[in-house]
Amino acid sequence: MKLYQRIFIFLIFTLSISHITAQDTGLSVQGVVEDHKKQGLNGVTIFVENTKIKTQTDQNGNFRIHYKKGEATLVFSLDGYKKFKKKMNFSNEGSPVSIQLEEDQSVVKEVIVHGKGKVKALQDGAFTVNAIDVAKLANTTADLNQVLNRTTGIKVRQQGGVGSDYNFSINGMSGKAVKFFIDGVPLEMLGKGVDLSTLPVNMADRVEIYKGVVPIHLSTDAMGGAVNIITPGSSKNYLDAGISVGSFNTQRINLNGQFKDDKTGIILRINSFYNHSDNNYLMKDMKIWNPAKNEYEPRNLKRFNDRYQSVFGMAELGIENKSWADSFFIGASQSVFDKQIQTGSNQDVVYGGVKQTGEAHNYFMKYKKASLFNDHLDLNVYAGFSRSVQKATDTLMRKYSWDGTFEPSATSEKGGRSIIMQHEDRLYSQIGATYRIVDHHKLIFNYVLDYLKNTTFNKLEEEKDDVVPAKMTKQILSMAYQQEFFNKHWTNIFFAKYYKVGLQKMVFDQVTRTDKPVKDNFSNWGYGFATTVKITRDLGIKGSFERSYRLVEPQEIFGDGVAITSNMNLKPETSNNINVGLYYSHHWGEHAFRVEGAGYIRDTKDFIFTVPNLYNSTFKYENLSNILTRGLEGELNYQYKRLLNVLMNVSYNKAYDNTKFANNSEDVISATYKKDVPNQPWLFGNVNVSIGKDDWFQKDSRVELYYGLQMTEWFYKNWKTYGNPRNIPIIPRQTLHNIGISYSMKNGRYNLAFDVTNLSDALAYDNFKLQKQGRAFYIKFRYLLK
Repeated sequence: MKLYQRIFIFLIFTLSISHITAQDTGLSVQGVVEDHKKQGLNGVTIFVENTKIKTQTDQNGNFRIHYKKGEATLVFSLDGYKKFKKKMNFSNEGSPVSIQLEEDQSVVKEVIVHGKGKVKALQDGAFTVNAIDVAKLANTTADLNQVLNRTTGIKVRQQGGVGSDYNFSINGMSGKAVKFFIDGVPLEMLGKGVDLSTLPVNMADRVEIYKGVVPIHLSTDAMGGAVNIITPGSSKNYLDAGISVGSFNTQRINLNGQFKDDKTGIILRINSFYNHSDNNYLMKDMKIWNPAKNEYEPRNLKRFNDRYQSVFGMAELGIENKSWADSFFIGASQSVFDKQIQTGSNQDVVYGGVKQTGEAHNYFMKYKKASLFNDHLDLNVYAGFSRSVQKATDTLMRKYSWDGTFEPSATSEKGGRSIIMQHEDRLYSQIGATYRIVDHHKLIFNYVLDYLKNTTFNKLEEEKDDVVPAKMTKQILSMAYQQEFFNKHWTNIFFAKYYKVGLQKMVFDQVTRTDKPVKDNFSNWGYGFATTVKITRDLGIKGSFERSYRLVEPQEIFGDGVAITSNMNLKPETSNNINVGLYYSHHWGEHAFRVEGAGYIRDTKDFIFTVPNLYNSTFKYENLSNILTRGLEGELNYQYKRLLNVLMNVSYNKAYDNTKFANNSEDVISATYKKDVPNQPWLFGNVNVSIGKDDWFQKDSRVELYYGLQMTEWFYKNWKTYGNPRNIPIIPRQTLHNIGISYSMKNGRYNLAFDVTNLSDALAYDNFKLQKQGRAFYIKFRYLLK
């Protein structure tokens, strides 16, 4: 009997026992608990008076409590709010109730409310996750990449300034092993001009970073984890506008808003941004030929072919809270980008005329409905179509130096004169359903169909109609069973995923010396579980395991026409992921303290690895046989009132080649066996301190000071087995300091911020030892009306 069949039988048996046990749970009352702003309150304790029967509200303030038939008094309590009592009738047919709690003004000014918000609820859940309340950082000039780079286990290594390519790593797993979503939809649907380095923080309410095991509502083939950007979900009107200017002629503008017509209930949402930067920061100690001395000499020179700009706009029109839909929206977006390319994986090779442009159109529909079939079924549907065109130009027959001078060359800058065109059509649809069998037991289903057609050609040699497009069809079916015991103190999630991918591609035939069409199919089952035990209200342990597959991505196979070359022989990865964690939080008076620790193991087969081509400064994705990754991480957070917040974290990650025999032989031991995987930081950490004061200069104002320290220990750039042991290239230790100050007036309506990054102007490196920018200054003005 196959393993997934055994899992299925086990789930059926468990469900049967659960259903039998639940027969005497009695009748129920359901509803929502809100504050005076009609916002759902999380963590409200609800109990039947004079009994031990109790429950808590979820992240949106919803609750359900069971009791015997008849009348009973429910008591609602939450720190910072007045206790509320209400008589309820437990019967077969009861409409949902709405409870509004009133702030306790006698203590609200002195007590920090410690009810679990959405961020803390996620952190205490079964999955290993970083949940960041980005809304608190909306006044900073940082982009989402910079914000996430400060968090535990995350390392973002960008190849340059604004808009440059980057490597995002979660617990040592990077590249396409990490997936990015916005409200559960792949971020790639919005086009290449939209990513974590260009998205303004104002567009996000919070960011969820799942490490290793990913919940099935994202229904992805990610092995390293996933990043899900959650946008504001309030149905109230608001306008959020910001403009930021800074060093290297950097300008960022964003305009987001929502308008709701109370008469018709129609909602219009707008999200837009503009980014521009010359990225002309100083490159230090670049080798320039001095003909007078007949030798190379180091000089400090500005980048000169690295301008980036992008524009994005998205509009959604829909309704909420109707009998047939909790929410229904249709929308469209468009993104455009223009990007000059200064260098690739090797900064000794510099370009003066290579550039890339592109645009993308996206059309989508979103539908949600909860409490179908007598409050048992929740439904979530998404369907979207995107069309993008990218153009990479490399036509100058020159060889440039860092001082901007050039010499005529027999080839173009990247080795082959070309105008590479990429046309992509993508259809993405997702259906998710949650079925509550009985209280504290539910089934979760998710199905994703992802179809992509890619047509890549050199416009100087052929036309689109002459090229056979490559096609990729992914299907992922996910199923999970979640059970909760002892008033949610013990939660288990068992899940299984079925992966299927079909690929039609053109592969070069060595015999006929021509390209010929090839079909490649892959399918398999993945499975796993996640569990958490809350020993006390503030102390808990968690663990998870997953046997997962990571399917190849279009960019890895087809390349991008600029920095990534194609590899049609790439194979999917497979991995066993193990995660364990511990958390503890404590509150005394006006002080709050939280500590978290986690460990993980990733045993990966056919590991997809980024390999640089030093001759033309491009990248290529290749399979390594076996990679074993082990790591530890820890985080400490202390808060005093709204005055002081200190966050410290450290991450240790070791990945090495676990392939003993080279080239499938039985006696030739691989030269890299048990050696560290290069170009991956193994020890890094952050310290972030903020000090704030309300009503200091004027009423309804707030001033806040920020200091951040980022440390990355040295690591090998290349395999330490190859070359002279005394001369193996390394990326040295880096310590960067950032400071900032923000001032808000009129309860956050007017906001002004000033930030300085890399305060000490230290020489900083990133992916493949590419230099990052030095000291930089930014100022931002933000207007928020709600």
